[in-house]
This record gives sequence, C-alpha cells and structure tokens, in this order.
Amino acid sequence: MSRSDFVVLRDVHFTHASAAPPLLCRLSLQLPGGWTGIVGPNGGGKTTLLRLVAGELMPQQGSVQAPAPALLCRQGTDFAPAGLGDLLGAHGARAARLRERLGLDPGWPARWPTLSFGERKRAQLAAALWQAPAVLAVDEPTNHIDAEARALLLNALREFRGIGLLVSHDRALLDALCERC
Repeated sequence: MSRSDFVVLRDVHFTHASAAPPLLCRLSLQLPGGWTGIVGPNGGGKTTLLRLVAGELMPQQGSVQAPAPALLCRQGTDFAPAGLGDLLGAHGARAARLRERLGLDPGWPARWPTLSFGERKRAQLAAALWQAPAVLAVDEPTNHIDAEARALLLNALREFRGIGLLVSHDRALLDALCERC
C-alpha cells in the first residue's frame, strides 16, 4: 500500500469555538483501506473527526491527509443529497445496481419531505457511493431505520472498496462491517 492508500492524522488539535477544553488533542493515527469503526461517548468528537477527514473542518494544529475525494454522509437527512438526481437518471449497470441494491424510487427527490428516515438514508448513501469516493465517512446510518433498510444499507456498505469510517452505536453493524475500531 502506498501512503495515498491511508488517511493520516498527525498531531491533530481541534477545539470548537464554543468549547473551553480541546475536543481533540495530539491525535495521531493512520487508517487503511476497509472499514474502521469510530466509537465513543456522545460529545466525544466522533463526528468532528469525520468532518476533519472529509475536509469540512481544518485542525488548529497538525495535519490531516486523505485521498480525494472524501465524502461525509451526515446523520441528518433534511435535504436530498447532491448527486441523487444524477444517479436516478443515469444509464448503465453501475447506476442500475446501486438503485436496485438500495431500493431507490425515481420519484423520491420530488417527495423528499414525505419519505421515511430509512428511505432518505438509503438515498443519501446511494448518492455518496455513486460519486465513488476514495474515503467515505458515515455518521450513524442505522439510527431510526427498520430492519429492512438496515439490511440494505449494510449490504451496500460492504461493497465499498475505499477507506471507510463508520460512526455508530450499533454494535451489530460495527461487527458485521468493520475490520477495526
């Protein structure tokens, strides 16, 4: 593996403007390909770590190196994800496989406010996978979804071949997907 096959954090310090103590202090780690579970208490910095890796936040000190592109699938699904329309309108085997694997409906963008959280989460993940990121950071994908949606998400995530970071309190999902935590 080359260095570009890893996410590398070196001596990362990060403090949110509204917080007194640092959230991350002297964090150094190297994350290889495959899925890595990120676990810890609420408020412990898991989502912040995902945002740093995805390039949405910059550390106050240290460095974060990740192959591009790096995408974050947020926990929330208030808005239809970028790229969903492209995926739904795309021709070809890869697009058809993603749509089928996650049970997407072409009418979902127009009905976004009426979709269940599970339908929104499936669409969000499909749009991210469609973009073929080198790094995919996924934040709590199985919260508030039913067993069928959970199974669809797990099967789709298993096919991802880049560097995957998964924040979850779902131990069964972590055990089924992640090579390391």
